[in-house]
Amino acid sequence: MDGGHQECYLLSLGNIYGMMAVNISSAVIGTIGNLLLICSVSKNLNLQTISNFLLVSMAVADLLVTALGQPLFSIFLGFQIDGQCKETVLQLFRLVANMSCSASVLHLCLISIDRCLVILHSHEKSLRTKTRLKLSILLAWVFPIVYGILRLTINKKGTSHFTVISVGICYIAIILCYALIIVKIKKQISDQAIERRLAATMALVVAVFTISWFPLLYLRSAFAEENYGVAYDWARTLALSNSSMNPWIYCFRIAEFPDAYRRLLRCKCSEETDEAPQNQHREMSTVTRASDLELNQQKAASATTTDEAV
Repeated sequence: MDGGHQECYLLSLGNIYGMMAVNISSAVIGTIGNLLLICSVSKNLNLQTISNFLLVSMAVADLLVTALGQPLFSIFLGFQIDGQCKETVLQLFRLVANMSCSASVLHLCLISIDRCLVILHSHEKSLRTKTRLKLSILLAWVFPIVYGILRLTINKKGTSHFTVISVGICYIAIILCYALIIVKIKKQISDQAIERRLAATMALVVAVFTISWFPLLYLRSAFAEENYGVAYDWARTLALSNSSMNPWIYCFRIAEFPDAYRRLLRCKCSEETDEAPQNQHREMSTVTRASDLELNQQKAASATTTDEAV
């Protein structure tokens, strides 16, 4: 997300109020969603799976966007109402936004790869271990931190092109992984309702990612040295808002999460390990549910599996 001192220009009041409204609303919705996700996994041992740990790590990145990045951008815009342009606030926002947004995108890519591995190689447990999980999460944070610092200190044109290429690679990986998942599931399941629900959810994930990031990526590639202006700030706002949608898109249709959210909101969260049978310690994710279908063909057409598909 960014630019340089050129970004310190005054927007019209209409654009300022519009951007502030979108960023503040997105910040509130996203902060609630990401906190619910993080707390639900931390307080329910049966939700503490490899797939869900990736979701939690992404939620932390998204929380930095919604709880820190968007408020900082709103504060910067607020100063402009009085004709002020606070460079310090802008640079702090750029650092937080670049690190957290890039971490969020990288996590989206890792989650799609993880789910693809569960489907395509469900019997090869060695592909998904805690050690590899920790390494993946480490890389998903180290690279964005380095990128965020470089974005403020080196040539803007070079980092703009690097951003476009990197996000483009993640985008292709996400589409490819979900395409492979749909093809695999289509071969396993004869129930067209399940296929349509799964395809619709995957399409939603890709569509939201595309709508959120394409405008910013286009402006960064077409105007690599001019990362500022009304269009750029609106595109940046749209990309920031992606972090408020992720927790709802990725978790709300997994049955265990809404239940955990309700218990959390009612202050009745409890550790359910002793009550949960061993077969509930499977991955609480779309692809894991699909993996269960491969191991238990008789469940392929069940309504429960359909409802829990993501």
